[in-house]
Amino acid sequence: MSMFEDLVVGKITMTGGGVIGTLPAVTGLSVAHKQLGPFIQSVFTLTAIAQAVVNGTEYQGTKIFTFPTGRISVLDVTSTLAQTTTSVLASTLNASSTGAIALGSVTASNVSLTSTMVDLAPSTAFTSSGTINVAGTAVKPVLGAPAHFDGTGTATPVWLNTAFATTGDVDADATQTITGTISIIWANVGNF
Repeated sequence: MSMFEDLVVGKITMTGGGVIGTLPAVTGLSVAHKQLGPFIQSVFTLTAIAQAVVNGTEYQGTKIFTFPTGRISVLDVTSTLAQTTTSVLASTLNASSTGAIALGSVTASNVSLTSTMVDLAPSTAFTSSGTINVAGTAVKPVLGAPAHFDGTGTATPVWLNTAFATTGDVDADATQTITGTISIIWANVGNF
């Protein structure tokens, strides 16, 4: 018998009550939770999560989860993620461009991916598709040390952030997808 009820879009609850978190309505996103003593392991499966790459900004973020309200202690984050360009390579996102991917508690707001844009997994370089609709090499961003988030007033979200460092990499608005898995081991240590 699972401790968790519906693992679908919306609030995710434990059997008998208690909110685990909120899964946004993102096509290609699913999650499975396991109880590990006081910790929860949330394993996210990303199947071609779509992102628009806007020419002139070159950074983007997709919310993939919101922890429950409370002080959240994250023990570890591991991931394997691959980018695929789904727009024409010669006139939008150039083939085999260097990009960066990270996980953070806020959405991307610059091409450097710094500060709270990378506080769950650091900015990790990847090479974009060399062929349209064919994934580039997967990269493995991981959390370097346990992290703590004060979500007592506002629940802490998890953002999948990507960026391209130079405007020369993006000639016009482009589209890309991210596929892979993300594992987060965490605990809600209370709302005070």
